[in-house]
Amino acid sequence: MTKVLIDYSQIHLQENIPLNEEELNRIAIHKRDFYKDFSGVVIAVIMIVMIMAGYFLKNEFKNFKYYHYLLFIGVAVALYLFFLLMHWLLCQYFKGRWKKDIKNGKNRLESIIISKHKTEGDEYIITFAGCHKGKKIRLPVEKTDYDQYEMGAKVVVNYFKYSQEVISLDYFESKD
Repeated sequence: MTKVLIDYSQIHLQENIPLNEEELNRIAIHKRDFYKDFSGVVIAVIMIVMIMAGYFLKNEFKNFKYYHYLLFIGVAVALYLFFLLMHWLLCQYFKGRWKKDIKNGKNRLESIIISKHKTEGDEYIITFAGCHKGKKIRLPVEKTDYDQYEMGAKVVVNYFKYSQEVISLDYFESKD
C-alpha cells in the first residue's frame, strides 16, 4: 500500500451548509423505504418458523390440549412483537440521525483520498484526509465511486455528517 503525501493547507471543510430540496427529498425517501415491507417480511418469516416447528412436532399434535395451541400462537405473537420492537428502536436511532442532518445541514470537504477498502459485507469505504494531521474521515460510497477514484486523488465530497452518507463525490478543480 502506497503512502499518500498530504498538504494539509489544501484541505478545506465547510460545515452546516443548508440542504436543498433534492437533499431533503433524499432523506424523506430513506425514511419511507425504512418502513416499507417490514410487517410482511416479518410475518412471512414467523410463518416459516412456525411451519418448521409444526413439522418437527407433527407426532406430538395428537397429545396437544387447547392451551398448547394457545401457547403456540402466543410464541408467534411474542416473536412478532420482539421484531417490531427491534425495528422501532432502529427507526428511532436513524430518525435521530436524519433530524440532526436536516437541522445542521451537510458538510463539504475538499480533500485527498488516503485509503480505500471493502468490508466483508460488500460495503465500500473511502478514507479522506481531515483538516488536521491524524484526522481521517471515513465514508461509505457506491461501488462506481469506489472504482472511479484512486488513492491520492484530490476530490470534493458533500456528505451528511450524522448519517455518514455521501451526497456527491467529484474531482477537485482548482480555481487557479
